[in-house]
Amino acid sequence: MDPPAGDAPEKRIALVLPGGGARGAYEVGALSVLLPELERRGERPTIFCGTSVGAINAAYLGSVAHLPVEEQVRQGLEHWHAISKKDIIRSVVGPGLPRTVFRLVGDMLEVPGVRLAGLMDPTPLRRTLDKIVDWDDLAKNGRDGAYDAVCLVATSLARSGPVAWVQGRAETPASKLGADLKYVRVDELDAQHVRASAAIPLLFAPVRVDHPEEQSDYYVDGATRLNTPIAPALALGADKVIVIGFEPLGSREPREPGVKPLVPRIADVISNIVDGLLVDQVNDDLHQMVTLNEMIAAPRSPAARASRKIRSARGAPAYRKIEYALVSPRRRGELGELADEVFDRRYRGWRGLLSPDLPLFSRLLGGGRTPARGELLSFLLFDDLHFDLLIEAGKRDAHDWLDRHPDFWCSEAGHDFDFDTGRVPRTDDPTARGRRASDAAPAAGGGETDPSGRRWRRRATDVDEPEGDAPRRDRRAKKDDAPVRA
Repeated sequence: MDPPAGDAPEKRIALVLPGGGARGAYEVGALSVLLPELERRGERPTIFCGTSVGAINAAYLGSVAHLPVEEQVRQGLEHWHAISKKDIIRSVVGPGLPRTVFRLVGDMLEVPGVRLAGLMDPTPLRRTLDKIVDWDDLAKNGRDGAYDAVCLVATSLARSGPVAWVQGRAETPASKLGADLKYVRVDELDAQHVRASAAIPLLFAPVRVDHPEEQSDYYVDGATRLNTPIAPALALGADKVIVIGFEPLGSREPREPGVKPLVPRIADVISNIVDGLLVDQVNDDLHQMVTLNEMIAAPRSPAARASRKIRSARGAPAYRKIEYALVSPRRRGELGELADEVFDRRYRGWRGLLSPDLPLFSRLLGGGRTPARGELLSFLLFDDLHFDLLIEAGKRDAHDWLDRHPDFWCSEAGHDFDFDTGRVPRTDDPTARGRRASDAAPAAGGGETDPSGRRWRRRATDVDEPEGDAPRRDRRAKKDDAPVRA
């Protein structure tokens, strides 16, 4: 798998897959479009980093890394189309409910030996993981060099910080003294590592991981501390990253003037907390990465010089420019709307009597259809129709990225982020020194110019696209126009 002597080493590509419960189907849909396009370009990802449900998908991709991309995509879609709620958790409303209530009351009264670590029982997930991931192939592919690293992130309860388990031929990054993130080399990842990464606090009980022995501990969902493992991907040597997000990046729209705020429901409060844990982490990490790209593009700027001086004094290598591909929904709250639609079609009214767990959960969140309720349902709605719609949404948004980026990769902050790129002057454009993007004159024809002088035109979909870059809709297969059923 190593390049022949004399050839330039291939740039390492990492997949960064965040946590999101049922939204993992969106990741698979996006990758079913991106991976074949990478292969067409003669590229392939060799670093798979995941948290929570992203850890499930990362482990799966490592286990099939030796297979042709077409087969990887086919099997991945097949697995997700076949999953239902009974493959993830046991019913809450049913024979186990009295036992759950007893444990809850016993825990509250501090009855010795009676504890309730989670409200849901994810026992079926163990069998499902064994169907999705061939653990022997995962280990063999790591030894044979079919991938460089599989990195799964969980949160250690003992040290109250994230731990990144790493398997593969890539060198395990050193854990810096005082840093929150700790890297741990694992000879063979297995289901307990994935379940630990996906153990949603309060809903699922913490998972005990017993190997490697020196890191034996109880762990919960890695998303509570590091939902978007971009930092581990870069530490493992990635030169390019593909990130799948669940909300569009950029500023949130302000509330309309004169509109009085409503008294918040519990769903609004929980949704706000989830946004802080999951969505905001993605935004912050990506914003930091592309800001550094802009700084590197201006190597003589005071910020770039100061950065090199500080990192040199610490014995750290200089920052390097990272190309990225980002797939996320078009509109904020779109995945929540999908979940609400499925809930109304499948579980509202008398239909909910056949599967009372979700109606009960909805009622606890306030009952009525609200954006906050939809957002929370989108994490826990383990439903085949929901998975189908998420997969199709992921495919669509991946095609959108390719339409806007004919060369696949991007590294400019002003292209996909609402950044003031003029804050970092480019040395190749003397007129741009010290100029702010807000001072730049608009281009003729309603377009815009960035600090490097490139012109952009506004499309009907409110995305920026270089003039002359025609959309490449021919990639879309007709079979992608309708939801695929198992």
